[in-house]
Amino acid sequence: MQVLVDKTRNGELKVLIESLDDLWVIYNIIRENDQIKGRTFRRVVMREGDSGVRKPMTLLLNIQKVEFHEFTNRLRVLGTILEGPEDWVSTGQHHTFNLEPGSKITIFKEQWYRNDIQRIRRNLEQKSTSSVLCIAIENGLANIAMLTNYSLTPISEIKENIPGKRYSKQMHKEIVEKFYNNVITVIDENLAKYPLSLIVICGPGFTKEHFVETYREKHEKKSNNVKMAAISASSGEISAIYEILRNGSISTLKADFKIAQDEMMMQQFIEFLGKDNDMIMYGLDQVKQCSIMGAIEHLLICDVLLRVSEKESRAEIEEILNNTEKNRGQVHILSTMNPAGEQLENYGKIAAILRYKVNL
Repeated sequence: MQVLVDKTRNGELKVLIESLDDLWVIYNIIRENDQIKGRTFRRVVMREGDSGVRKPMTLLLNIQKVEFHEFTNRLRVLGTILEGPEDWVSTGQHHTFNLEPGSKITIFKEQWYRNDIQRIRRNLEQKSTSSVLCIAIENGLANIAMLTNYSLTPISEIKENIPGKRYSKQMHKEIVEKFYNNVITVIDENLAKYPLSLIVICGPGFTKEHFVETYREKHEKKSNNVKMAAISASSGEISAIYEILRNGSISTLKADFKIAQDEMMMQQFIEFLGKDNDMIMYGLDQVKQCSIMGAIEHLLICDVLLRVSEKESRAEIEEILNNTEKNRGQVHILSTMNPAGEQLENYGKIAAILRYKVNL
């Protein structure tokens, strides 16, 4: 992300979105009744009965709803028009911005909260972090997903019916090669589109090693500096990728990946819950009390709580975040689109791992 204009003291911030991580940050800092300005296309009907023409224009919207579309890598911002070319639009009409890498937008808020600004600053510091392509593979099944700092997005599932021993070795070899080639095609397509720092192949048995050998043989003459690693996992299902996130396998290869750290923190919380629950708290009221006492070592909070627009609720969440950071606790914002965030929703959307035992 590039910050083009920073007038947050006056409520204004203009940015250039450059990556999927940038979209995720924007998704978590803009809220209902904020305003957004940018270039967009809108269908304009010139004569009655015409289908209309898509016209480029600059619009200012009052935000009503924000949707993150993980499979299309777009952020949809829905709202009503406040300003625009008078010949083509009227105030109060509905419009949707489709934001993606390359979009320039200006965000207007009545108040920029400290933690929103910090999220942008942290994103700027981490802007060189590239993506990891993860492939869970077993005999005849592969699931491929893109891992960024904030999310894991499924890309493709590839299935092939691999014949058993009663078929000829040649037929078996040809079908396995077809299966591998289909997976390799998806990998190469994503290598061409995204700056990847690592390709992780995970799964049970020897299939993952055989696939890595095949891939390297086919690419030995190509200049490809992306590291490829094979990791053991239970299956070729998408759940296997979350498995290696939770058990720390990804973190040993890519230590700076936030999503892997968040999965591990949630796993630690669950372990405390089962054996030493005096070292954890969950639910807004209890966590707030612990933050006031300075007892929080790690704060786990669902992203949906950060998107609340009611001033009183937002002020309470800001107080918890500020108290935690003031006392040198670490804040982990978990996406509800990932399993760790889904788990956290079951515990009031907010939880804390404590420095010491607290009796409330």
